[in-house]
Amino acid sequence: MWILRDVIPKRTAPAFGLRNMGTHLKHIPICPPCGIFLPSNHLFLLPLPGLCGHRGVSAPNTTVPKGKIVGGNKSWPGAWPWLVSVWLNGELMCGGVLVGDAWVLTAAHCFTGSRNELAWSVVLGDYDLTKLDEGERIVPVSRILSHPKFNPKTFHNDMALLELSSPVSPSPWVTPVCLPEHPTELDTGTLCYIIGWGSLYEDGPAADVVMEARVPILAQDTCRSALGSQLFTSAMFCAGYLSGGIDSCQGDSGGPLTCWDPASERYKLYGITSWGDGCGERGKPGVYTRVAAFTDWIQQQMEKSPSSREPTCFEMLALAELSPEKQQAELSHLCAFYTQLCSPSASPAACTHAADEKCKAKRQQCGNPPVKMLSRCLLLVSLCMPIHPPALPSAPAPESRCPGLNASAQQVSSVRELYRWILQVPESDLAMIFQEVLVDLASKNAKGLYQARVRATVGHKGTTFAGLIGLENDSLYRSMPGLIALALENGEPLGLPVKTGSKG
Repeated sequence: MWILRDVIPKRTAPAFGLRNMGTHLKHIPICPPCGIFLPSNHLFLLPLPGLCGHRGVSAPNTTVPKGKIVGGNKSWPGAWPWLVSVWLNGELMCGGVLVGDAWVLTAAHCFTGSRNELAWSVVLGDYDLTKLDEGERIVPVSRILSHPKFNPKTFHNDMALLELSSPVSPSPWVTPVCLPEHPTELDTGTLCYIIGWGSLYEDGPAADVVMEARVPILAQDTCRSALGSQLFTSAMFCAGYLSGGIDSCQGDSGGPLTCWDPASERYKLYGITSWGDGCGERGKPGVYTRVAAFTDWIQQQMEKSPSSREPTCFEMLALAELSPEKQQAELSHLCAFYTQLCSPSASPAACTHAADEKCKAKRQQCGNPPVKMLSRCLLLVSLCMPIHPPALPSAPAPESRCPGLNASAQQVSSVRELYRWILQVPESDLAMIFQEVLVDLASKNAKGLYQARVRATVGHKGTTFAGLIGLENDSLYRSMPGLIALALENGEPLGLPVKTGSKG
């Protein structure tokens, strides 16, 4: 039986599996300010300004212990400075790759469950998910641009661009990768690198540190024969060994496949990890979105003027900080974007009305300004704090590293509970409709509960959350979705559809 794991997909295919993470929480034992680079004690090769595709940190002299990506090795901090991790509400969902000072390329299927940019962040310079790395930086996502022709059923055009809330400066740990200049076909057999934090084997645990492996590019005819012509499209290519053993897996979705270009002496991005049938199975290579087929779209999106872009939630929420007069003027300026979407045959009045409605819908999607901005602050605070903070001492003691941290943590916890967005939902609309429950069947605990991600609507608004659920009747009633269902359905249990598939 195919089992869909985590929230969204690495690799995923129509009837096969997605390769997402969704269960790893960032755990940081020290507390420097978020959004800055930490100083380094390591020797490194500084990347030249403006140059892409150069690895900034040289390999350590010590032997790198072997592990699996599937079938790969552990990398070292800074080895792949364009690799980023993509987080939803403080939970790792996918990999990504830095392609500009404020742009990250990843897989479109990563955003099937949530497209609200306020919930997403990117960590650059990331290596070890269990601690804060040197050079690591957390940056909020300000815009999500999935390819307009992405097909969530076939994963055709599985590509998305993320615009960061602020540009990042190059460093030994953070450097963009080069994009191919034109739709060049790689020679069959070319060895390229796949990297990420995905599962070490199918349905296995995720890696704590970045894993890497070299895989050969396979001929298109070979891919169609192995995977089926109905699933394999011209926007895809496959790589790996038909004998199996080395592959990307769950949690690697959106990560890069990069190849060394001897002519320019740089690494170039040729693939985005998309889907696969199993992990490292014989005759089932991994499938990647062909980046060279999208270079024009990527450049077009990154070069668009602000007036030609849909306003972001950051811009909408910033209106609350303006005076009423300026607020209305700025809102009219932001909403002017939607008039560009009007049909040529529409009358001016109809166009204005349609633009106003779309702008209103965008503001509603962004939510209540104070609550949403608070949620973003809480998210960044949570990424900068340990999951298990040290207990308060019995007697006052000087706080050497983070003065006031414990008191601030308690205040954050109180505010988090006080301003839950769900409290804004009218009582008449307070009902939860479960749409999808993605379960990790390998995570059963002593109480019979499983780790899962639940997608549902509350008050006609979509939401996604992680939790523990029960698949048997007895344990279902002890799980959070079961308790909520009982409370919202007048004491009657609500069945939870468990979706199956190869991975997620």
